[in-house]
Amino acid sequence: MKKDISFETISKDILSNRKFQRISTQKHHGITRIDHTLRVSKYVYEIAKKLNLDYESATRAALLHDFFTDDEYGNVKGLAKGVVHPDIALINAKGEFEINAIVENAIESHMFPLNKTLPRYKESWLLTVVDKSVAIFECLAYKFSCVKITKELRTQMNLAAILLFYLITMGRD
Repeated sequence: MKKDISFETISKDILSNRKFQRISTQKHHGITRIDHTLRVSKYVYEIAKKLNLDYESATRAALLHDFFTDDEYGNVKGLAKGVVHPDIALINAKGEFEINAIVENAIESHMFPLNKTLPRYKESWLLTVVDKSVAIFECLAYKFSCVKITKELRTQMNLAAILLFYLITMGRD
């Protein structure tokens, strides 16, 4: 039986990486990119454990899915950023850490269907769904401030993300 690995143990080397720490100054959905990344990765960790997935790979992918700075975009603007940033994040992740096939696919496919890379693993689908759910919450709560998100709505969004994950992955192994 595999020993339970804590979020802190899984994330320690990534969070202490000097290049990774640069995302703490980057704005993303009305907060910092590191705050977004931590929110996504903690949800992914908890859900992946409950679903008996490879929660270590899923968590590492979630931590690295937005591993880029705005300077790395060059002249890319608007929605095109959503298409290219997974590639930039993957290059950065490979340059700093050893990653497996699950982590690689989850990073490069997390913006599906905006980009064309299909999530091939349940962990990839989980990151895709959780990232989108969290992004919607953050934009409403912090960036646009048009709606005050309550704890009840946050719980409903989490349940919706889990339900969507089950529907997408039914029958896949």
